[in-house]
Amino acid sequence: VLGHDSLPQLLQGMPSMGAFVGRFANRIAHSRFTVDGQVHRLPANDGPHCLHGGPRGSPHQVFNVLEHSAERLLMGWTFRSEDDGFPGEVDLRVGYRLEAAALVVDYSATVRGAATPLNFTSHGFFNLDGDEARDVYGHHLQIDADRFVPVDAQRIPLGVMAAVGGSAFDFRTSRTLRDALAQAMACGDAQIRLGALPGFDHAFVTGSTDGWQHNPQADSDAADAPLQRQARLYSAVSGIAMEVWSDAPSVQLYSGAALDGSLPRHAGKHGRVYGPGAGVCLEPQGLPDAPNQPGFGRWACRPGQTLRGRIEYRFSTDRST
Repeated sequence: VLGHDSLPQLLQGMPSMGAFVGRFANRIAHSRFTVDGQVHRLPANDGPHCLHGGPRGSPHQVFNVLEHSAERLLMGWTFRSEDDGFPGEVDLRVGYRLEAAALVVDYSATVRGAATPLNFTSHGFFNLDGDEARDVYGHHLQIDADRFVPVDAQRIPLGVMAAVGGSAFDFRTSRTLRDALAQAMACGDAQIRLGALPGFDHAFVTGSTDGWQHNPQADSDAADAPLQRQARLYSAVSGIAMEVWSDAPSVQLYSGAALDGSLPRHAGKHGRVYGPGAGVCLEPQGLPDAPNQPGFGRWACRPGQTLRGRIEYRFSTDRST
């Protein structure tokens, strides 16, 4: 997992690297949305758009440690409207624990005061070959999705879900990131030319968006939520495989093209500097910009409702898909 050697390095680095992201992961177009007939405007931090909860979202906060042991860490944070600009307050609890060969991330978020959009994810940058590896382009990736969300030049959804068949976005059969990018370049696919270097930064639809996020029962058990495999990453160099399982309807693939080796932003562990493709993100979450995209599923949670979710990273040395 990419990261930093010190707190000062983290504060000058990429806020999303390794973060648990909320209260709304991914982008909200033009930093505004409407709920119950009222327009809400948010602080922008990605051009005119609000990204990963804005400049006061959870990647910029110090959580309270509630419980800890050798295998488990439970943290808490309260989102307040006066801090991040979203309506209502949200009491978040997020737990990390080691379970056999898996890292399990559980979260619950209870809304108070006003309806608000919620969308959480874990934003780890993975390189299964470790710190010394130059990039992840040789990693084999499989994503269990037959649709993805095309975006414009500012990474805002175009409002449709496109079939992956026959395109560079077809990861239903395992392939290397290098081969997928080469296919996209060969056919001139504008979707991967979102920045200075070609790369993926897209949501892949892995399940139904109907009803996700809404469980008004405060005593519901996250362990009962149905999980599905969303993606599998494998390195033939290290022999390590990682499967991503969650109850979210999509997984965001970010191939790290914006990592450019600039300092201090991309200073990493053990004196390393992170360049293009140094790590890959697989972020289970709701669909991007859902508050402004009809057909992207329900996104507002109301006072008294609790949103619960689980993300599991399961590791093995199994070469099979």
